[in-house]
Amino acid sequence: MLSSLIAAAAFQIGPFYQQKQDYAALRPVAASEGETFDVLWPAFTSHRDWWRFCYIAYWQDFPEKDAWQFALLPVWFNGRDAEKGGYAGLFPVAGCHPHIATLYDFKFCLWPLWMRYSVPRGREWLVTDSVLFPFFSVRSDGAWSVWPLYGVNHRRESDHRYVLWPLVTWASYREDRDTSGEGGSWMFWPLYGRVRRARESQDLFLPPLFSWTETRSPAREKAGDGAKDWRLRCPWPFFEIEDTAARERLSVWPFYESVGLKSYGRGDGGLSSSVTRYGWRLLEFYRDGDGALEEWRLFPFVASGRNYFRLWPFWETDVAPSGVSRSRFLALFPIRWVPAIDRNWAKYWTFYEKAECPQFAEHSLFWGIVRWRTWK
Repeated sequence: MLSSLIAAAAFQIGPFYQQKQDYAALRPVAASEGETFDVLWPAFTSHRDWWRFCYIAYWQDFPEKDAWQFALLPVWFNGRDAEKGGYAGLFPVAGCHPHIATLYDFKFCLWPLWMRYSVPRGREWLVTDSVLFPFFSVRSDGAWSVWPLYGVNHRRESDHRYVLWPLVTWASYREDRDTSGEGGSWMFWPLYGRVRRARESQDLFLPPLFSWTETRSPAREKAGDGAKDWRLRCPWPFFEIEDTAARERLSVWPFYESVGLKSYGRGDGGLSSSVTRYGWRLLEFYRDGDGALEEWRLFPFVASGRNYFRLWPFWETDVAPSGVSRSRFLALFPIRWVPAIDRNWAKYWTFYEKAECPQFAEHSLFWGIVRWRTWK
């Protein structure tokens, strides 16, 4: 602990140059910390197995998988996959990619003229072909659509259809252990919709503005609580109240919100934590299951928790798991302790710093021109 505090004050020339253990910065040109290296951040950043330029070009290596990838967004990508081999694409001309977003074996030609992709469903893979996306598509399980005129979609436990989407939609459900059971639903938007399933009942008026939902909860039943989960929106998103096995919530948007997380997973149904918000997250209070205040925030000016305190734009203190705390003045960046900002820019407005352990504290004023130590 003592050595880390001494190393933190190794060498510094104003806000422009700083060097200490496993850290060096020539601001704003370059900075290095551990295995991360920045040049004119955010223009360029590299790590052990990847680099990124202006958030449009990046390269990443996966040595344990004998794979790599490169992309120049949004027009070009190429790489090597351990299972699929090499791949490349010139968007929107043609290309293939083994895994992009949630899609696997993604192929396209003159997009949106044609594309094909796979998605996993249990032990099966569903293959979708789309022509003139999103208008025409057909899937290997029999689902198809001529959007927005008519479409059929199959899921593990349900079959969905629409006519003139989103005006008329309906679905039928089979019994499944992870859902609300057998039944059906339909909606004539924007007037009315309803759901009737073995463990769920829902009515929607002028959807999504007004709705009432009741659901049987296995977690509550297991804990001996026979009450149903329920939710009222009247109208959404301005007023919403609910009481479920997961949480109880009251929202009067954008003025007030109260959320209490429950612990039915442990069998007692009590509150494990709660948060109260005013003015749509402008003022927030976080409490534990016993109601003790753990953290509160007044965005963006004050954030106070068990291990940190921030008074923006003047002061912030953070306590590391080792017990060493660090404090600084000023703290102009509105998000606390962002590593890239700390490496490359924060020193320009940080006139005073303090690193503190249980025995003493190290102080640095005007980028280390004045230093002193205080003992406890």
